[in-house]
Amino acid sequence: MSSRLATVLATVSSVALLVTPSVAGAHGGGSAESEAMAMQPARTLAQQALAELRVRNDVKEAAERLDAALESKDKSGIDVAVLRDAMETVDKGDPKGAIPLLDRALSLPLGASSGKALHEAGREFQPATGAQEIVAIAAGAALLILGALLLWRGRRRLGSASARQASPRA
Repeated sequence: MSSRLATVLATVSSVALLVTPSVAGAHGGGSAESEAMAMQPARTLAQQALAELRVRNDVKEAAERLDAALESKDKSGIDVAVLRDAMETVDKGDPKGAIPLLDRALSLPLGASSGKALHEAGREFQPATGAQEIVAIAAGAALLILGALLLWRGRRRLGSASARQASPRA
């Protein structure tokens, strides 16, 4: 392997190692993310929590969204007392018991005792793909392409070197 190729590989590897921890660390659920969630309407957060429980069975993420919903400034379109009961039910370790409470908290302001929110939860909620995921995917694709090009180039050089060795010298 030539020294130039080794230098390129070392540089690319170093850059990849420096970028990777910051992308992975930025994905954690820190307090800044919780504060950003609390700026959303409580109704939206409760719908997301309902979907997390029903679709993904992710109790931790649902609890974070319920906490943010209770801290939200915009509590219109939701019954806060029932929302608080749902949060307490999740905290007690009964996430399945929180589903009807969340449905009730979302349905009461719409004029029904239940059923208005359950049909929407699995259909409308999709987890967001943030900038970190997109950057990580693009960087990974670029590294794969670079690696493939370097392998192809190395094979070409090996092929031409072995052809020179195999040819008879006059």
